Amino acid sequence: MKWQHPISRCLQAAFLFGLGIGNAQAIVNIENLRAQPTRLGWSGNTDVSLEWRSGNSDRQNVRLGARLDWFDGEDNFFTVLSYDYGESLGETNTDNMVVHSRYIDAHTRVFATEYFAQVEQNEFRRLESRSLLGGGLRYSIENDEKDIKNAFAAGLFYSMERINPTASDVQRDEDGIYGNFYWVFNYKINERSSLVNTLYYQPALSGVSGFRALDLFAFNVQIDGRLSLRVSATVEHDSEPPEGVEDTDIAVLTGLSYEF
Repeated sequence: MKWQHPISRCLQAAFLFGLGIGNAQAIVNIENLRAQPTRLGWSGNTDVSLEWRSGNSDRQNVRLGARLDWFDGEDNFFTVLSYDYGESLGETNTDNMVVHSRYIDAHTRVFATEYFAQVEQNEFRRLESRSLLGGGLRYSIENDEKDIKNAFAAGLFYSMERINPTASDVQRDEDGIYGNFYWVFNYKINERSSLVNTLYYQPALSGVSGFRALDLFAFNVQIDGRLSLRVSATVEHDSEPPEGVEDTDIAVLTGLSYEF
């Protein structure tokens, strides 16, 4: 088989995926990785962000994302996939992947139980793999007159990490129990635009130490019934990162989201 550059493979995958959903149905935009959809049954969306620079700056970056939902009017299951790959001056500087699945068992309009699983890897945070399994309780508050929604959640998860070795370190496992607390703020600005912010706090409770914090912000503008423009920002903090790894990562992206 002829060898292909990773960026080329990603672009081809994005193109073929786009062709595959060309005749699919649309739904309203999601609540930044954890919305309750309005369409019954199966639905989903995909988004692609691309950056290419040449000349004084030589950089290529691609982000692929996809989401699949199932909704029966009360309960909701979804799976989210995100993959980032980037190069600068011929050197790989971004390579990470996350797959997250969650089931939301709605007991009332405002109260639900959540169960979730996640796997991820991030070469540049020395994270060979992280697998986690957990659950918690979620409480939602809606203000229909002001188009504002808030959700608060508290729970636990068990995390299994494999950290890549360095010249002065060895491969090690970091397994433990974390608390999981988050707040989602969703504001519908008008019929075509909305903003969502999700803030996480995850303190270590057993087997490990420190805490993690994550903030996800997204501003969405609907271009037509299926296509939306999205500006997103992510801030991720680890109070005790592996040796040689920065404790905070910040990313800002602009891209398109296609819903089906």
